[in-house]
Amino acid sequence: MNDEVSPRLPGGTMRGRPRRRRPGRPRLLCAAGCVLAALAVVPACGSSKSPAAVSSTTSTAAATTTSASSATLPEQSPATLAACAADAKSVEVAVEAYMADHGAYPSPPTQWSASTYTMNYLPLTAASDGGPFLHIAPGTSSYVIEYDMAGHIWIAPPGQYPTTYNPGQDFDLHPDICLAAVQ
Repeated sequence: MNDEVSPRLPGGTMRGRPRRRRPGRPRLLCAAGCVLAALAVVPACGSSKSPAAVSSTTSTAAATTTSASSATLPEQSPATLAACAADAKSVEVAVEAYMADHGAYPSPPTQWSASTYTMNYLPLTAASDGGPFLHIAPGTSSYVIEYDMAGHIWIAPPGQYPTTYNPGQDFDLHPDICLAAVQ
C-alpha cells in the first residue's frame, strides 16, 4: 500500500475529505465588485486638466496655412465616471425587471424636471406592485439619468432634464456617454 496521498484528489477533495466553501457573497457579486473597483482606479480619457488641442491645415498651390485652437475639458473623476455607469446600469436592470414583472416598461408619471425627478422614479422605487425594483433614484449632482416608457435609458449633464428621449445620450447606444455627461 502506498503511504503517499496526493494533497488534492479529483473532484475537489483533499485527502479524501470534500472541500468546504467559505460562506459569503456569491462569486458573481464578487466579480462585479472587482470590475467596479477596477473602473474606479483606471483613469478615464479626458480626465486631464491640460487643454485638448485642435488643429487644422489648409493647403493650396501658393501657400500652406496652419491654425490651432485649444479647449479645456473639465476634470472628470474616475470614481464619478464609474458611479455614473453603475447607476445607469442599475436603472437599466430595474427597468428590465419591471418589464419582466408587468409586461410593459414603467412610465414616468410626469415630464422630467428637477422638481419631478425623484417622483418620476416612483414606479421603480415604490415598495408596492412588485417593487421596489430600484432602491433609490440616482443622484443628480454629477449627472442626470432618465428613462421612458419605451425602455430607453439616457444620461444628461447635471441640471439638464431633457423631456424627451435623445438617442445621442442613450446609455445602450453610447456606453461611454458618461464621459460627455459627467461634470
